[in-house]
Amino acid sequence: MPEANRLHRGFHIGHQNVVLDVDLASRTIIGSTEITVLPADPTLKSIHLDFRQGNVTGAFVSGKVASWDYHDVWLATTSPSVKESARTVHQYSQFEEKLAPVIDENLSGELVIHFPRGVKVQQQDPFSTALSFGNASSFSRHESPDVAASTPSLARTDVYNAFVPITVRVEFRLVDPVMGLAFVAKDSEHRYEHAYTFSNPYGISTSCWLPCVDGLWERCSWEFEITVPKTVADIKRIQTNGIDEDKDEEDSERDIVVACIGDLQQETIHASDHSKKIVSFVLTSPVAAQHVGFAVGPFVQVNLSELKESDEDEGQHSSSMEVYAYALPGRQDEVVNTCMFMHKAMEFFVREYSSYPFGTFSLCFVEETLDDMEPYAGLAIVSDRHLYPAEIIDQIYPVTKYLTTLLASQWSSVNIVPKNWNSLWVTIGLCGYISGTFLRRLMGNNEYRFRLKKDAERICDLDIGRPPIGHPDLEFPVDKSTLEFIKLKAPVILHILDRRLTKSGGSFGLTRAIPKLFWQAMSGDLTNGALSTSHFQRLCEKVSHVKLDSFFQEWVHGSGYPIFRITQRFNKKKMFVEMGIRQVQSAEMPKTKPLHEESFVKDAKKHMRGESLESTVRPVFTGPMTIRIHEADGTPYEHVVNIKDSFTKLDIQYNTKYKRLKRHLRTRDKPSANAAAASAATSGEPMDEGELDGVLLHSLGDVLSTDNEMEEWRLTEWTKEEEDQMTDEAFEWLRVDSDFEWICMIYINQPDYMYASQLQQDRDVVAQYECIKYFADAKPSPIYSTILVRTLMDRRYYYGIRMEAAQTLAKYALPELDWIGRYHLLKAFQVMFCFPDSLIPEANDFSDFTTYFLQKTIPLALSEIKDGTGRTPLPVKEFLLDLLRYNENSYNTFSDCFYVGALMTAICNAISKQPEEMPQFNFDFTFDVNDKGATGGNDKLAEAQFVEKAMVEISRCQRMDRWMPSYQNVVSTIAISIKEKLSQLGTIDPSVRDMLQYTHAGLFDTLRLTGFSAMLSMPALYTAPENKAILRYVFKTILTDPSYHVRLCMIKLIGRSLGKISMRKYGGSGKLASGVGTFLIVEESGGEITESRKDEYRRSNLEGCIEIVKEQFSEVETLKTGLWELLTSPALGILEKRIVLDICGIIYDVRQTKLVKLRIPDQKQIVAKNLGHGKVKIYRVDKPPSVRPVTPTPGDPPGSADQGVTDMESKTVRLPLPQNRIKLNIKIK
Repeated sequence: MPEANRLHRGFHIGHQNVVLDVDLASRTIIGSTEITVLPADPTLKSIHLDFRQGNVTGAFVSGKVASWDYHDVWLATTSPSVKESARTVHQYSQFEEKLAPVIDENLSGELVIHFPRGVKVQQQDPFSTALSFGNASSFSRHESPDVAASTPSLARTDVYNAFVPITVRVEFRLVDPVMGLAFVAKDSEHRYEHAYTFSNPYGISTSCWLPCVDGLWERCSWEFEITVPKTVADIKRIQTNGIDEDKDEEDSERDIVVACIGDLQQETIHASDHSKKIVSFVLTSPVAAQHVGFAVGPFVQVNLSELKESDEDEGQHSSSMEVYAYALPGRQDEVVNTCMFMHKAMEFFVREYSSYPFGTFSLCFVEETLDDMEPYAGLAIVSDRHLYPAEIIDQIYPVTKYLTTLLASQWSSVNIVPKNWNSLWVTIGLCGYISGTFLRRLMGNNEYRFRLKKDAERICDLDIGRPPIGHPDLEFPVDKSTLEFIKLKAPVILHILDRRLTKSGGSFGLTRAIPKLFWQAMSGDLTNGALSTSHFQRLCEKVSHVKLDSFFQEWVHGSGYPIFRITQRFNKKKMFVEMGIRQVQSAEMPKTKPLHEESFVKDAKKHMRGESLESTVRPVFTGPMTIRIHEADGTPYEHVVNIKDSFTKLDIQYNTKYKRLKRHLRTRDKPSANAAAASAATSGEPMDEGELDGVLLHSLGDVLSTDNEMEEWRLTEWTKEEEDQMTDEAFEWLRVDSDFEWICMIYINQPDYMYASQLQQDRDVVAQYECIKYFADAKPSPIYSTILVRTLMDRRYYYGIRMEAAQTLAKYALPELDWIGRYHLLKAFQVMFCFPDSLIPEANDFSDFTTYFLQKTIPLALSEIKDGTGRTPLPVKEFLLDLLRYNENSYNTFSDCFYVGALMTAICNAISKQPEEMPQFNFDFTFDVNDKGATGGNDKLAEAQFVEKAMVEISRCQRMDRWMPSYQNVVSTIAISIKEKLSQLGTIDPSVRDMLQYTHAGLFDTLRLTGFSAMLSMPALYTAPENKAILRYVFKTILTDPSYHVRLCMIKLIGRSLGKISMRKYGGSGKLASGVGTFLIVEESGGEITESRKDEYRRSNLEGCIEIVKEQFSEVETLKTGLWELLTSPALGILEKRIVLDICGIIYDVRQTKLVKLRIPDQKQIVAKNLGHGKVKIYRVDKPPSVRPVTPTPGDPPGSADQGVTDMESKTVRLPLPQNRIKLNIKIK
């Protein structure tokens, strides 16, 4: 692991002082850094620092000029020597060898500074005073696990003070960097020049613009002195030597602001150039180079701490920490709307967990950066794509969660770092967990628990064939986007750990462990601020007095999840509830994860290396489980059982001694009261106390209960026999894992009416969600549809439950049920959002957010209705099209862009045809010409006409979005995605050039990337000769686009398109087209059926997909040239080139060859001339062109024969060399 090699350099860093002169106009940085080195090796003779893509102009050690060696691995991949030794993409393995030092887990240091004569490591005087540079009190926190392990009796300060510190100064220069530092140019009147750092990938980003010891584990205090232009006008004035150009006066006078780590010390005018200013910052808390960064630009500062509401309780504890936001001019209102909660989050974290580890916290919103967070010490550089105005609803929760997690990372991820890569899950999990606790306080417990349950479900879908989060399969350098699964699973694991600790008795769970952990980091008790899995486990055990070995072994060091099959029976004789809990994950969990285009490149790379992709399933998961039984009197009784084996048999004591009351008595005896309750539930208005007499108040879903409503809505009630059966049951319902202590899948064999009781009477949103999932998987029935539509129409339910009920109703739209699910969905939409007795929608009113999300969900649910042929009924499609056609948002306060996008997506889903089952042969050869044949033809004609009308409406929305742009061009982005999907299904056949208009510079990044994704997913782009220029345009965009975000995402899109094309059979034009939609049309012999099945089988497994990729792409010359340019270009960074190498490894076979340059003898002949008097002149003259030329080998680059270069494909090379003869013509007199 990394800590094992952390002392290989022989020194540590005590303090680093950085001086930078940032020139925004020329995209240049001239700087110097002074590093206080603390030797750990008495024989130290040189200092190894990480630095790349820059030029070192000077080096000094202890004030003396020093020599240095600088070998930039990144520059080596673009040097002429590489291009001379490798000429084709088949020789990409040579690049892997050259990039190996920087894509390794441990960096070796590209810059080596040698000690000059007279400088050596000296022993520290033990009686001298303590060191006083930097943050002297923080040296005790620079502890390393290696030092503590190797010298347990020696304090860390003694190790550092054993030798005299050495000062190393490095002067450097950067011009137009492509890694770690981004310059944004002013290419339009609405953009401003600014620069910022970014920390992706992990561990090597800071060293791309600053000589340092990069990574997460070498921590020190920092000082920054940054020189920038004073104003926007001074940017050009500096470049033009004082000649001011005509600019907008308001913009010209805007001050250039520096946002940097640490506390602002002073801001002074430059001594020699008054158009510049110097801004100084000091950070006394030691942090790693990974968490050091800055941003420079004409930012506008917003003090978020001043956004406190006037009616907030002043008596509550409030944090004195200041929270600031920086944004480019014109975005201040969006910043306030987006970040208005940040001061509450700061106060919550300080009050509940620990004091803030740094001075202030600042958010800086910049352009063209990645979507992933960039947490630094007291600073976060964030993409301005996260800003949204007040009229946008859909971004509220995701952006709030994102920014809250960003603030929480200051405690866990910056101040506390993982001790090694295997402990990365702890810091990520703590960050997500404490941000979740704030979101629960801010948005409510229902929102928190519902989304937590959805996360647990998603984990069960994804945690197949994956390594444990305690032993992640990381590729170096680590791309932050590859950590998404850890970000998903780690906080949920900490949640179930908290529940188990709380149940242990006498413990407050993680609410005590986390503050203690943060206090250890603040006080220096946590070695080097590095947290390991074992340390976190010991801390939790110490706080709770519970052994957690089995928990960590199963959930952290193991992968997968349990699947429980539970049986229950009431024993009337013994008054016991007999239960059996069986774990069946070994038999029911898939062994390998399904193919997915997003992970295709990584999975293919592992497969080609011979690594197994199968998951290791644990047969038994252990731990406590809470079973809650709601008995006949309505009282819930909890029973905690300990799961130890694959099968657990339980006898649970029954407590109620009398017969239960009939639950449906109110429906027959209190119709008026129930009608009043139903009216209150649907309208949200309170009921009169007199109307509540005799009504069961704790029951939800009791709406639509009058006779007229039941007839109008076509509702169904339980039969008399079913009600009698309910009455005879001993308990209302039971729940397993009622306290959410497991990430699992649970199947209980209790009757359907028990789930109905649970849905109506259990207030826990997770319990309600479990009932909805049961009805989604159960055999459709009219009574289930009745229960679901009542849930949908009852406003007392959490809106997420109502959305799930709407989506489940689509599964009840079946002909055998007389399409009851479709009727209920249309009726619900009509009542809530249409004019009375009409399906024409009213004008939009999104003031109630819960109804807004329902208004989006119901059309999407309707689009999932399919008939026996896999098609959506035409009336439903016409209704969805009318919703889009008659959408009216003129008088709405909020934007409808996401709603329009949902309608377009619903229409796309309705057009998409699902595969129908293989028909059974009945050997009936009678034909009814007037029935099926005519109807089928009419259906096809109607289908084609609808597709044409739908595409006209979607194109209209795109044109409207072009004239009046929506938020981040959401409408156009969704429209392009729809066309991409329909083209894959063969429904439409758009050309590559149709998508080209959405890819040019100046458009929103997300829109451009969606357009590129649609183009790259079309097989015709690679096969059609007329599209070669477009494919070259794609590669030129990657090489020349100024946005790092666009460059990186486009390279990933190439890899994703390989997986997409190889996994799916396309219906459009191109080499891969062999069907219509998702169906194969077989019209000829059985041999074609066999070939089609073989092709389907190949596309269903990873090995077959790799073969398809090689067959389809290995001979595409434009692709070869483009990938070769990406590898050899200096415009791409290390992470991008590593991804390109992975793509090349899938498409091309390695040729272990190297181009050898041979010197061909000169094409001249030697002649001699008699000059007389015994003198002969021997010289060369041009030889007549009679020598046979060298014939180039097929596959050689053009012109290689003329340059004397031959691809050495074999061991023996035969060249027809010319014969050089000397002719002497001497006459002797």
